[in-house]
Amino acid sequence: MNIKKTTLENGLDIILIKNRFSESFSFQLWVKAGSRNEETSKTGLSHMLEHMMFKGSKNFGPQKHAQIIQANGGELNAFTSNDKTVFYDNMSSDKLETAVKLEADRFINLSLDEKEFLPEREVVYEERRLRTDNSPYGKAIEMLFALSFIAHPYHWPVIGWSSDIENWSIEDIRDYYKKWYNPQNVFIVLSGNYNDTEAIPLIKKYFGRWRKQDVPKLRISKEPEQEGERLSTINMDVKIPFVFASYIIPEYSSEDSPVFDIIEKILSGGESSRIYKELVYNERLALSAGGGVYSFKDYGLFFTYGLQNKEKNIMILKDKLLNLIENLKNSKIDSIEIEKAKNQLKAEIVEKTEKNFSMGMLVGDSYFYTGELEYYKKLLDRYSMIKESEIKDVLSRYFSRDKRNIVMILAKGDK
Repeated sequence: MNIKKTTLENGLDIILIKNRFSESFSFQLWVKAGSRNEETSKTGLSHMLEHMMFKGSKNFGPQKHAQIIQANGGELNAFTSNDKTVFYDNMSSDKLETAVKLEADRFINLSLDEKEFLPEREVVYEERRLRTDNSPYGKAIEMLFALSFIAHPYHWPVIGWSSDIENWSIEDIRDYYKKWYNPQNVFIVLSGNYNDTEAIPLIKKYFGRWRKQDVPKLRISKEPEQEGERLSTINMDVKIPFVFASYIIPEYSSEDSPVFDIIEKILSGGESSRIYKELVYNERLALSAGGGVYSFKDYGLFFTYGLQNKEKNIMILKDKLLNLIENLKNSKIDSIEIEKAKNQLKAEIVEKTEKNFSMGMLVGDSYFYTGELEYYKKLLDRYSMIKESEIKDVLSRYFSRDKRNIVMILAKGDK
């Protein structure tokens, strides 16, 4: 698969991933702005602006972008994370100009009409109520981040705090759009099959007139060293209590980052993993159990969880979950476990290379977090080199009891 990068005079980077065996493409725009670019009292602006990007631009009215893409047999969407906001259009190979023209219009000429903004703000507020305020899982994840990160912007939720959402103004959104949506702070990924002689000229035709401007210097508080275990208990109307535990880990590009992927697979990579096998099968303390890794630009978060079997005790489940991590630090890790974890991770990367959208995401993440187009290939090699001694070293440095954070969701009345 051929991957190359070019840059327009206005500073817009374009990454081309050619797949001659496909009949479609994924056109993606990566904005280097997420919740970490926000500030106290104005959290959630990145996500709100994502919504407003579908509410009309100079030449296309509200929802017209989506209607045109869908009428041409394509699909589109967007997502906002802690570090970035990504928009994409997936279409057949002969529709590239349609996608480029539509995206350029909203990125350069977004309307940001207050009549569209006010009802959409209510939509986002309702989204928060549904996915966080009234969701035990959403509430737990929000608290896990708030508990784990005290000073860094990863402390606040991507969707924003409720009081901030209520007070957003259209001027807040306009200022945020002007500040971060410029060619110096965005890059394009085109993945799939396209006409080689037309792709760059088309993008240049529509995006070349985007005015170049400096990217504001982002000043972010460094997270202070954690000096003791943190515990938060939330009482909600839940029938089944559950527990989360997390540890702050280094950023995506860290040399240690791939080791955490291995550790996560050993602990929670499927039904044969240590956590699932012990807590669900053997002890029957949990109805479900697992974990994961959040890898970000400045830090990361390693987490595990257990959903209580209602006939068991949540405190015993918590202690067993935490002990499994301690045991991994102190007991021998079988080479079979390590090889299985490596194979799982390699298979996930290979699978992503098979589809235009996921391939675009894979290369986009590589470039966004490391500046390298094919960092994912280095990951494949890096996984192969990891040995038990390195796993043990990482466990001892990052998984101490003083560095863990625990969130428990309990039924009202429970202690």
